[in-house]
Amino acid sequence: MKKTILGMALCALTAGAWASNSTHAEAEEVNYGDPTASFSTLGVSRTNNATQINGMYGAGSNIFQLDVTRADNGDLSGRGRYFHVTDGLGYSVDILGDKDTATVLGGMIYKFQVSDNVMLFPMLSAGVSKAKSTTRTDVVLDNRGEPTVKTTKYNNDDTLLQGGLYALYAFDAGHWLYANPKVTRTFNGKATIPQIEIGGGYMVTDSASVGFKVEHTGKFDTTSNGYRQAIAQDTVSWLQANYYF
Repeated sequence: MKKTILGMALCALTAGAWASNSTHAEAEEVNYGDPTASFSTLGVSRTNNATQINGMYGAGSNIFQLDVTRADNGDLSGRGRYFHVTDGLGYSVDILGDKDTATVLGGMIYKFQVSDNVMLFPMLSAGVSKAKSTTRTDVVLDNRGEPTVKTTKYNNDDTLLQGGLYALYAFDAGHWLYANPKVTRTFNGKATIPQIEIGGGYMVTDSASVGFKVEHTGKFDTTSNGYRQAIAQDTVSWLQANYYF
C-alpha cells in the first residue's frame, strides 16, 4: 500500500512532460524537456510489466494532461492534471487513482535559466491520499489469562509532502537530458523516501522523439498495520515515444 502511494507521488511530480504547444513554429523555440514549456503531445511509455498512454493539450498558459497505465496483469491506474504556467512559475493540481487508492496533490515549480542550455527547476508538492483500511489479527491474553483473537483496523490514509530539483540540459538540436532528485515525506506512515529520476529525449524528426526514464527509490522505513518495516530499494526503467502537434 505504501509503495502504491509512493508511486503516485512520484508520478505527480515527474516534470519531464508538462504542457503544450499549437504550431511547429512555436515548437522549434521550445525544448520538450522543459517542464514549464507549452506544447501538445501524444505518447506511449513501456516498462517491463506495464504500458502507459500519455496525452496532453495546451491552451496558452493552461495545460491539461491525462495518463492511463495498464499493468500486464490487467490492473489500471490513471492521472489527470491541470497545469498553469506564467513567466516560468507553474502551479498544478493532480488527481490520481487505482483500485485501492485515490490521491489529490497540489504543486508548484519555478524556472531558473542558468545559461542557454542549462535550466534548474525547484519543485514542491503536497496532498492527501485515501486508501482502503486494513486489519491485523493477533492472539493475545484476555483478563483471565486465556488466549483470544484480537482484530485491529488500521487507517491507511496519508498526507504527503515532496520537494525536489529538476535539472535540465537542453541541446541546441532539441534533444535533452535531465536529473530529478527528490524527497517524499509521508506523515501517517512516518516515512522519508529518497528518490531520483534520470531521463532524456532524442528528436528523431521535428515532431517526434524517443526517450528513456529511470526511476530509483532508495530503501526506507515505514509504518504499516502497526508495524515498523523496511522497504527495499527499487528501480524502474521506461522507454518512451512521443509525437508533437
